[in-house]
Order: sequence, then structure tokens, then C-alpha cells
Amino acid sequence: MFSNRLIAQTAEFDFYSPEYRLKFADYLYDSNDYLRALDEYRAYLKFSHNDTALFKYADCFFNMRRYEEAAVNFKSLFFNSKLGEKAKLKFYLSCFLTGNLDNFRKLAEYDVYQPEEYKTNVKLLSAISYLYEGKKASDTSEFFGAFPDSNKTEIKSLYDLKLNPPVKSELKAGILSAIIPGAGKIYTGNISDGIASFIVTGLTAYLSVSAFQHDHKFRGYLFAGMAAAFYAGNIYGSVAAANIYNARIRVDTDKKIRFYFESRNYYMPDLNVK
Repeated sequence: MFSNRLIAQTAEFDFYSPEYRLKFADYLYDSNDYLRALDEYRAYLKFSHNDTALFKYADCFFNMRRYEEAAVNFKSLFFNSKLGEKAKLKFYLSCFLTGNLDNFRKLAEYDVYQPEEYKTNVKLLSAISYLYEGKKASDTSEFFGAFPDSNKTEIKSLYDLKLNPPVKSELKAGILSAIIPGAGKIYTGNISDGIASFIVTGLTAYLSVSAFQHDHKFRGYLFAGMAAAFYAGNIYGSVAAANIYNARIRVDTDKKIRFYFESRNYYMPDLNVK
């Protein structure tokens, strides 16, 4: 009897009906299971048109960092949709996050795509894109004006850091090590390497001079050759150390700037839909 009742209830409840698929898709979406939610929304949208479901379908791509696919699907909601404004902003954010910033800025110039409600947010993303690339603003007042007043001091600090990172001069590192072996490496922060270069170069030079003074020409030339090699290597190594230091500074600067905006969600408003 129990089994008959269970069969009857199962028969009444169609797991493959569009209504059930939508409920299950929403459950998966709310559980951050975007990959499976994507399949359920796709199956539902084959039979029904629903702006909210289509928005969430596009948002699944977005949350899985498949930004190009997200942009294409958000674009389908641009017109004649109650979610058009949110979809337009998500479209721009998706294009921004693809990393093709030149293309993003070109798209941001299209008035037909601009969300009236979120124009300031698109403008802000454009400003961030210039900061990411380290491009000097032609109009600094307009550039900084895109950001919230409460954060302008931090933004100015990041802007100055990006345009003028605290790099070391490769030429200066080479010259310092030419004058005092190892000094260039100490200049770039490699103190132990600098001291080692000074000791090794100085020691081989001393052994060469000592050998010549005691009329040991073979050992004199041998140590002289070694000293010359260490000296040249010390200069080259100092230039290379400055190059590596500068690359690390630029990478760390980029990470710091990106983390700053990512942790604040690029100052985006709440774009979730129910």
C-alpha cells in the first residue's frame, strides 16, 4: 500500500517539468553550484522564456569566470527586459574582466549599450582600466572624479605607485658594482650576494697579486683570470638583480591594485536577482 502511494505521488510530481527544473536550477544557483545550475537553466529555457532565469543563466557563466560567454548572454537581455539595466552593467563588467581592456573601452563608448541607471559605474570601470594599464590620465580631475570621495586618497596613492613604482636603476647597479664589487647587488637588496661577490672578487684579486709578488706567474695569471671573470660576472649579476627586482616590484604593484578593487567588487552595486 505504501509503495502504491509513493508511485502515485511520484507520478503526480514530474521531475522533468519546466517548473521543477526552474526550482531545482534556482536551488543550485543559490547553493553556488553554478555548473549544474547552468544545465538546469539551459533545459528550462528551451521550453520557457523567463528574464530572471536567463539573467541567472548568464550569471552562472560569470561566476565560473567564463566572462566572454557571460557577456554574450547578458547582451540578450539589453532590450525589452525589466532586467535590462542590470544586464548591461554585468555585460560591461564581464567585458572588463576578460582582460581585453582596449575592447572594453571601445564598447563603453557605445551609448546604445550604456545603462542609464549605472552610467557612473561604467565610467568607474573605464577609470580602473586605465589604472590597470598604468596610463597617465589626460584629465586627472575627471579621472579621480570617477571614484567615491571616501576612497580618493587611496586611489591617488595607487595611481602614483603604478606610474612611478620604486624601481632600481640597472645602470646605477652596474656602475656601483664596477666601482665596488657587490655594491650593485646590495643596492638591489641582495645583501648576502653582494657581500659574497665582494669577498670572492677581492680574494681572487689578492691571490693573483700575491702570486706575482712571489714570482709564481702561472698562479698569478690563473687567479687574475678568475678575478676578472668574477668581476665581470659581478657587474652583469648586479644589472640582472636590478632587472629582477623591478619585475617583482611591478608584479607586486599590479597585484596590490587588482586586490584593492577585487576586494571592493569594483564598487559595483548589488546586481543579484530573485
